[in-house]
Amino acid sequence: MQDELRDSLQSSDGLPSLLATALEQATQTQRGLHSAAASISSLHSEVEEQRSQLDAARAQIESLEDKSAHLQSENEELKADLEQSRNEAADLRAALQREQEHNRFLEEHIRQLHFDLLAEDLPSLALKMAMRLTGAEVGLFTEADGDGVLAKAGFEDLQNFLEEAVYDYSRRTAQSEEPTVENDPKKLPDGAGLVNLAALPFAVKGEMRGVLLLANKRNGPFTEAECQILLAIGQHAGLAMQNAKLHRQLIEAYVSTVAVLADAIEAKDAYTRGHCEGVSRVSVEVARRLGMENEALDTVRYAALLHDVGKIGIPDGILLKPGRLMSEEFSIIQKHSAIGRDLVARVPALSHLGEVILHHHEWFDGSGYPDGLAGEGIPIGSRIIGIVDAFDAMTTPRPYREPIATIEAFEEMRRCAGTQFDPRIVEVVTQVLMQPEADPATDHLKSQTVESTNIETMV
Repeated sequence: MQDELRDSLQSSDGLPSLLATALEQATQTQRGLHSAAASISSLHSEVEEQRSQLDAARAQIESLEDKSAHLQSENEELKADLEQSRNEAADLRAALQREQEHNRFLEEHIRQLHFDLLAEDLPSLALKMAMRLTGAEVGLFTEADGDGVLAKAGFEDLQNFLEEAVYDYSRRTAQSEEPTVENDPKKLPDGAGLVNLAALPFAVKGEMRGVLLLANKRNGPFTEAECQILLAIGQHAGLAMQNAKLHRQLIEAYVSTVAVLADAIEAKDAYTRGHCEGVSRVSVEVARRLGMENEALDTVRYAALLHDVGKIGIPDGILLKPGRLMSEEFSIIQKHSAIGRDLVARVPALSHLGEVILHHHEWFDGSGYPDGLAGEGIPIGSRIIGIVDAFDAMTTPRPYREPIATIEAFEEMRRCAGTQFDPRIVEVVTQVLMQPEADPATDHLKSQTVESTNIETMV
């Protein structure tokens, strides 16, 4: 249409050329506008595309931020879990270390229980071990009926009714033969005293042997692991006590058997009847005052009882001779200590008595027999028995002499202190024999006042 208008205008003579030029310019402008419109449309499309891309990027950023926050949250949770795991691992290591220490402690003390088979205070040892292991302040070790007390500790600060409550728990546990563990103080008897309690029955070879009760554990409640350990302590203690009883019965059976031989010797000589038994009782009291205990005390007891058993190997003509011995006869009778050592050596349960029996005629200055031992080189049991034996010999009548007075026997022992006798033990023997009211069993070693004799001539 524009082309037609332009042709029409060009064919008209009266239109000025200015209009033609304007029309040309308008056409060009229109073309430019079309081109600009196309460019704007293109730009608009690009802007929309970029806006879409920007929205997509923004959405992606938001998604990444959400993921980042989620990952950060998970990371914090992982850190917390890791820290918790570390703490739990540390707690487990600490618990394992405590368990290992408890096991070492338990093994060490259980071994000690077996080493102390003859210990008279074996229940006390077991109770102290259990209290130390758990940190309990109160402990009770009873027999199978829950009443017979074998050992107890920590009752000093308990009121009477609380003490009775503890015994009641022990009796109930013994009757039910089931463990009693109570960590809630509200369920225990009212009043200040008990905060927790564990009472565990223990059996040996299926037979109820006793109850181990602990209370007032300082460092928390009684745990299952601790109860298992306490049960093991009770069982080992019960077994050790049973073994100790059997061991003691075995030794006493051996001693009784060998003592029959000693009695046979004493039966031949009315002057020495009851001598070994009396020497044994006094020697044990002297040993106790010197601080000896348990196995050492039993060694003195049995060695003193059997110290003259070797005289069974001495001919009656020498052993029962009414007069003083010739030097050759004295040499023969001196062999009785070695014969006695050899006799008990044949009995495994008594073999440890041999050295004490062998050396009970040694002198403190080394001039005794059979080996000429001196001072501390002489077994202490031998030194004790030698002094008590000599005192009894001095104060007992013999066919060839009368006994001497008790006071003179004391003076003779003191005179021989440092040569024949250990001076320290002489003083203790004197103290024991001068206090018959403290030990009536020593009375038979006293004798009436008569003429003095010389201890050095006695065997």
